[in-house]
This record gives sequence, structure tokens and C-alpha cells, in this order.
Amino acid sequence: MKYILVDNKIRDIEKEKLSELGYEVILLDSNNLMYDEISSHSDIFTFKIENNLICEEVLFDKLKSLKLDCKNNIEKIDEHFSNKYPEDIYLNICLIGKKAFHNFKYTSKKAIDLMDKYAYEKINVKQGYTNCSIAVIDDNSAIVSDVSLEKVLKENGIDVLRVDTKGKIKLLKNDKTISDMEGFIGGSIVRVENNIIVFGDIEKIDEDGKIKKFISSKGLNLITFPGLDVIDYGGVIAF
Repeated sequence: MKYILVDNKIRDIEKEKLSELGYEVILLDSNNLMYDEISSHSDIFTFKIENNLICEEVLFDKLKSLKLDCKNNIEKIDEHFSNKYPEDIYLNICLIGKKAFHNFKYTSKKAIDLMDKYAYEKINVKQGYTNCSIAVIDDNSAIVSDVSLEKVLKENGIDVLRVDTKGKIKLLKNDKTISDMEGFIGGSIVRVENNIIVFGDIEKIDEDGKIKKFISSKGLNLITFPGLDVIDYGGVIAF
């Protein structure tokens, strides 16, 4: 069985598309440790590396209670989350191929142990919300809107497209109304198998067509939702 973790605020049409791709969709409950906008984001509460899934305690308990039929080893981390930075970024690590990008001053110890076990190269960056800020396209390419991250990725051999998404990506409150806070590109553009999914209408963030061209150059299928606002759901975790 294949599963996918995603924000409970996801729109029905997007949830149905994930199901069509062959996944049982598991909606993350809102966690009152965090403010509304990220309270059910998978890139905050869980991290997947190889066949290992490590989670914040509440999510860990939920996944264990579901008795999932999967081959992934699921563990909880020792660190305690809060809505005060940096106690919300322990698991917000971005993996591109065998390279791991994060502010390693604050990374969960279990995550570091697993990266070392599987021989990932750890590259330190100042941005703590690393996974939020990088849309991973394949094992050697990514899309960002942050100039400093673009520089670091390029220095480490990653093919990078930088785009301007200011004011274009939305975040939702728990009542599903649009927040005043700005969303991140890594939470709104995700890869699932050979598909790049944009949670919303790509035209709203890609007026010049650069994103579509970049994705096409990698031989990947683009899934987009015409007419809808682009929403940062904190990405997805497929396992």
C-alpha cells in the first residue's frame, strides 16, 4: 500500500488527484503546538529519508494507531516542538539526491544519525525553513525564490531555477480562509513519482513560463489546477 501525508486543509480536487495517483491520503490533524498556518504541515512534523520516517510525537502516535501496511520504519524524535523558532524546524530538512540542506545547529539528532548512516552530505545553510523554501524537482535540480539559497545550491552543483513568488503563494488558517502570511514555494510545488504537482494554478506563479519549461526539461509530468490560488500545504510525504 502507498500512503501520502498532507495538510488537512487541502482542497477536495487536489486530494482526489493524489488518490488517483494510487495513494491512500492521510490528512494531518492540526497540532496546537503551532500557529494555524503550519499546524498541519508535513514538512514541519515529519522527515523521510530512505525507508525511514521520523515524526513529532503526536503525529507518530497517530501513524502507529493506523497500523499502516508499509515498509517504512517510523520513529518519533526526542526534541519537543513549539511555535517559537527554532523549535519548529527540527525536521525541515531538504534532501536533493544525496545532499542534505539545513541549519544543522537545530536539526533533530535522529535525522542527523540517519543522514550519517546513509552517507548523505550535510550542507549547512542559515535558512532554518529549508524544506519549505526549496521545491525539489529531481536528484539534481530545484526551484527557489530565495537568492541566498540559490547561491548555496549552485555552489553544490544543483541546477537551480530562481523565480519571484512574492505575494503569489498563499497560506491558510485552520478555518481555510487565506492568511496574511506568505507561503513558501517548497510547500506548494512537490514531486510525487514522475509528477510535479503545483497546488493551484501554475499560471499564477509562472507568468513567463519559466517553471513549466524547467519541469519539462527534466522529463516530468506537470499536474496543476487551473483557476485555483496556489497554496502552501507544507508539501507532502509519500511513503
